[in-house]
Amino acid sequence: MSSKILSLVSREFSGWRLWEAVYILFCTVAITVISVVLGGDVLGIASAITGTLYTMLAGKGKISCYFFGIFNSAAYGYIAFTQRLYGDAMLNWCWYLPMMFAGIAFWRRKMDAQNCVIKNRLDFRGRIFTAVICTAGVMVYGAILWKLGDSQPLIDSFTTVLSVAAMILTVKRCVEQWLMWILVNAVSVIMWINVYLQGDGNIATLLWWIIMLMTGVIFFIQWIMDMKHQKSV
Repeated sequence: MSSKILSLVSREFSGWRLWEAVYILFCTVAITVISVVLGGDVLGIASAITGTLYTMLAGKGKISCYFFGIFNSAAYGYIAFTQRLYGDAMLNWCWYLPMMFAGIAFWRRKMDAQNCVIKNRLDFRGRIFTAVICTAGVMVYGAILWKLGDSQPLIDSFTTVLSVAAMILTVKRCVEQWLMWILVNAVSVIMWINVYLQGDGNIATLLWWIIMLMTGVIFFIQWIMDMKHQKSV
């Protein structure tokens, strides 16, 4: 059993560049240290770390990302619920969590020789359709969250609807997912700054969103480069 685990870890972390290894180590240590110093709780720190590992491994196209994503979805959903961010809570419990298992099933069928997922992209019609559906979804869901007493209904709706769409694109291996994650992460940073300034926020969660914003930009560029390489081979 131990040899199989070591083999899996070795396979999933093979082919990493030095800066990528340094970056993931820096993010993990920074979240932990700063959160402990500023009084962050254990669940918030664990959620932030597993969320970071999920995003980094997903950016590298490694299927093991979903195992970290399962824990992160459950933990972050609880944190959002305690802050009355019901859209984020429902998103993580009712959507992300089951989609993690779907991602494992779909990605297993589309792996290359280096054990990385084969990238894909939407056509023009698919991009227009996605934009229209997301716009309508934000308006409708925002009204529902306002009725439910959500503390930030429009922002919460925006992050929730775009996250639903982005997760579909993630499972479908589309590079456009990273553009949507960048938008979601940028708005989420604003949302959690508001929560933190009110004195109720978890510093680890805010730091995690800031790191996710930077990571989304990095991996959008990386996936574009990887797709060019796919076409050339």
